[in-house]
Amino acid sequence: MLIRQVRPLDAASGGTSPHPVDLRVHDGVITEIAPRLSPAAGEESLEGGGAIAIPGLWDQHVHTGQLAQAHARLDTGGAGSVGVILELVRAELAHRREGRTDPRQALIGFGHRLVDFAVQPTVPALDEATGTVPTVLIGGDAHHAWLNSAALALLGLPPRDGILAEEDWFAIAPRLPELPGVAHSVATGAAMMQRQALERGVVGLVDMEWGRPWEVWQERPARMRVRTAVYPAELANAPGPTGTVLDGTGLVTMGPLKVIVDGALGSHSAYTRDMYSDGHGYAGRGVLSVGPQLLRDALSRARAQGLTAAVHAIGDAAAQVALEAIAEVGIAARIEHAQMLTDDDVDDMAALGVTASVQPAHLLDDRDATESVWPGHGAQAFRLRDLLTAGVPLALGSDAPVAPLDPWLAMAAAVHRSADDRPGWHPEQQLQPREALAASTDGITSLQVGGPADLVLLEESPFADVPLGADGLMVDAAAREAAHRLRETVVLETLVAGHPPSGR
Repeated sequence: MLIRQVRPLDAASGGTSPHPVDLRVHDGVITEIAPRLSPAAGEESLEGGGAIAIPGLWDQHVHTGQLAQAHARLDTGGAGSVGVILELVRAELAHRREGRTDPRQALIGFGHRLVDFAVQPTVPALDEATGTVPTVLIGGDAHHAWLNSAALALLGLPPRDGILAEEDWFAIAPRLPELPGVAHSVATGAAMMQRQALERGVVGLVDMEWGRPWEVWQERPARMRVRTAVYPAELANAPGPTGTVLDGTGLVTMGPLKVIVDGALGSHSAYTRDMYSDGHGYAGRGVLSVGPQLLRDALSRARAQGLTAAVHAIGDAAAQVALEAIAEVGIAARIEHAQMLTDDDVDDMAALGVTASVQPAHLLDDRDATESVWPGHGAQAFRLRDLLTAGVPLALGSDAPVAPLDPWLAMAAAVHRSADDRPGWHPEQQLQPREALAASTDGITSLQVGGPADLVLLEESPFADVPLGADGLMVDAAAREAAHRLRETVVLETLVAGHPPSGR
């Protein structure tokens, strides 16, 4: 493939090539870059027309199975009470009856947050609204679900009064395709998910789905690069060390061991050093799902199998537990979310070479909740600038479907840190657009000979630096405008291994 007349951008500096160049690609690798290259016999060509060329974007944290179901799910996001959700459920079931949908088909919902509820969900209340239709309403942070009696019975679970949360829910989530109609929606949604991701410039993702995602990707056609995680329960079945190629295209490889140490803010289960306010949180401080010894054991097994580690830690106490275990085992690792960190945590991550895998769009939703349940601790949240300054590698993602699989939204959130008319939340932690880009390209900051031919063509560059005020912080209006430009970026073409996905 010969890619003609593009202007490569260097994410480290934000600058673009002053004159267009051609890129020659062979076997998925860039082999030549020059102002004008003569086409070789039989070589395909793609006209860039002077477009900006950036390294391909990655989403470092996606739950593909759940995301694949999202197109067929009832959206419960923004529902501020149990009553509102039940009205949404009743309306959806009425709509189905009018459309003559098979009444046995399961109803799956997603998006609500327990942190917004004054009254907790109960199974009898959901049964009254749904009857015999199997119903599973998943929390927006994916750390709990509200099931009715029909769904509990079909999944072989005993009757209960309330929600399933944390480990109890994680054990059941991979089994949702057993419910009527769900498997078909996953197959349809997987193709849609990849198409939409590629349209947004995403060339690769890290699949943190439960179960055995490597088996799913061996059956599901991959149009982009995928690294699949493994959880401790399936560690003995991992098909090889991190980096092992798992499919015939070479696009699917083995990723890290994923361990979930604590819960999430939306479920009041993130594990914190200080007490939650107003009695929020399990036992006042959240949930430690995996204790220090179990975590060390899992990390030791992973290291022996040649795997890296991705340790979920949202609360600052969870981060401390994770970092102590990583240091003792000596495994290459990432902290997933890295949402609440002390100064010591940031220093330890830098000293250990631990990557911060952060989902900036979460801060847009968690801003007010953080100030409510962890008052006075907002400065500990999403410390992107502090992490970068300390030398901690940043890897941005979405945690889709918790947030949209949209790297432009993630970068915009990292730059401005606001979803409304308010100034950026803790603006001292904002990133420049080019820094957000560098954290979104899987460590590749420029297109170079010998590098992978995963690239994105843009109509124009939204990566100019935001000016600073006299206080050394970004001018808020300028940061807001920069975030807007990022969200409105037009992707012209996405190439994986040097080819448009339609041409693979």
